[in-house]
Amino acid sequence: MLVQSALTIAGSDSSGGAGIQADIKTMSALGIYSCTVITAITAQNTSNVDHILPLSASIIKKQIESVLSDIRIDAIKIGMVYNNEIITTISDLLEKSKIPIVLDPIISAGTGAQLLQKEFLSDFKRKLVPICDVVTPNIHEAEKLSGIKIKNENDIEKTALKIQKLGARNVVVKGGHFRNDDKTIIDTILNEHGKFTVVRNPRMKIVETHGSGCNFSAAVTAFMAMKIPVVKACLLANKYVHNSIANTVKIGKGIPVNNPISTMYEESCRYKVIEELARAVDQLISIRNFADLIPETQSNIVYAIPNAKSIEDVAGVNGRIVKAGDRSVPTSSIKFGASRHVASSILEYMKTNQQVRSALNIKNDKRVLDKCTKLFRVGHYERKLEPKVIKEKEGRSISWGVNIALSKNPDADIISHSGDVGKEPMIIIFGCSPQEVVDKVKKILDDKNFE
Repeated sequence: MLVQSALTIAGSDSSGGAGIQADIKTMSALGIYSCTVITAITAQNTSNVDHILPLSASIIKKQIESVLSDIRIDAIKIGMVYNNEIITTISDLLEKSKIPIVLDPIISAGTGAQLLQKEFLSDFKRKLVPICDVVTPNIHEAEKLSGIKIKNENDIEKTALKIQKLGARNVVVKGGHFRNDDKTIIDTILNEHGKFTVVRNPRMKIVETHGSGCNFSAAVTAFMAMKIPVVKACLLANKYVHNSIANTVKIGKGIPVNNPISTMYEESCRYKVIEELARAVDQLISIRNFADLIPETQSNIVYAIPNAKSIEDVAGVNGRIVKAGDRSVPTSSIKFGASRHVASSILEYMKTNQQVRSALNIKNDKRVLDKCTKLFRVGHYERKLEPKVIKEKEGRSISWGVNIALSKNPDADIISHSGDVGKEPMIIIFGCSPQEVVDKVKKILDDKNFE
């Protein structure tokens, strides 16, 4: 199997949010094997950088030579370089390289610390910018590199052209720090032929994040390692980082940290959800007398991924679990987005408790409800009291009812309603996992609970 590889030359961030650590996460999430050259060791967290220890030119040189002498590298990223000794070493080794190079001009950290000594900015521009295929400054870095104060969109383009004249083939000016308005982020790409591409994304309600610049440049590097053309690589990286910012995590007392492996985590969760739910369905249909609990509208059991936001994040039986004689049978396989009503109930419950991610609907008659009341914490709502404005909106009834029940009993294991005109009475069993839901069904059907 041919593996595409990239090399990141950058500083180490002890908080894991930026630098080498962020690059490894990003490249790995995108399927690229990442090799590393560490230029400096930082002691930092989400609030500040406490200390910087730049490594010697000799060990940086040996790291680069060691990797390049043995491993086929498809793209290189350069991040934190800190001083002239490091700048010169990297420039001397890579100025004749044919490998695509992405330069992230890291001048200061998101927490404010200086990561490139001010007196070496001119050396940075003279020695590193000309050897790179892509330079990815944010607004503040672009101003430093160009000497132009950015006040409007035209200034961004002037800045990109000025940086290109320093020798960079392609320039991406990231607009996260540019306050053109409070609703839009503008990223500007200038390609080697002088053509501009402007990308607009909605501004998220996040003041500052740690690692977004590293994630973006590492993603561009990863896509270029895949032989994707520069502009398209930048567009793909833009989309990827937008998602990582949307899934930002708060790990410390300072600014939030980007989550570049959120897509990997979500895919892993989706696989686990399908596997666990399939096992639960097999157990459910094997329970003696479970068919007696299936309502006229049939049953479905669902399981949501963590932090589920929509029905597409909730898996269920595609179709339903139906009654066939004295047996229960799933009509099809497990699929995300397969259930609307039961999925709506779990999405509403997760607004109160993110740990509760599975649900099953069963019929509601007095005997079954009495058993549930005896065994579990039961919440209830009257569907006949549903406001007209809710009834008129398709799919809102279940969410409204679960919300009403949880407002009275926030720890309910079971939520029931007694139906309405044309609406069958129903019980919904909730649990942290489908296995927990199945175990509750077994308790309900246990003969001793009928006494």
